[in-house]
Amino acid sequence: MRTAGVVVADRGSAIVTVDRDGEAMRCSAIERLPFDLGAVSGRVRSLDAQTSIVVDSEGLGSALWAVVGRPEEDDPDAERHFTLYEGHGRERQALVDRLLVAVEEDRFRFAPGLPEQDAMSKALQGYRRQVREDGLIGSELVVALLLAMTPPPPVEEPSIYETRGIIHV
Repeated sequence: MRTAGVVVADRGSAIVTVDRDGEAMRCSAIERLPFDLGAVSGRVRSLDAQTSIVVDSEGLGSALWAVVGRPEEDDPDAERHFTLYEGHGRERQALVDRLLVAVEEDRFRFAPGLPEQDAMSKALQGYRRQVREDGLIGSELVVALLLAMTPPPPVEEPSIYETRGIIHV
């Protein structure tokens, strides 16, 4: 499963991709983009169709959400799932906790040779590990990484039940 976290903030924009293999997570791509809704929406639309995308509503995230729309309605065959993350203030602590726990349990790694690895390393050194009421975490790179670590949406199983010997799906 692949998830991309997308942030469009006044400091710049970022898309970070994390691949999952069971509980293990590996950051496979780090992209820095200009503070430009058109550039970010174009890049989001070009992501692999199997990529689950989590957009931060902070900054211009809500505007990005409005531009990108709900792609699953436009293309019912697309496997992509979009989520708008609307957590504010202390609610964002769950994002930070996910990274802290994954690092502590040695379940998180960066792919070797990522082009923006130096920038990400700097961003991780300066991020806040405890979110206060203002909800600020750190740079757009860190927030995009945290969003990309969001658990995938649950797979909806068809509803099967039996009444009077008839199986309903």
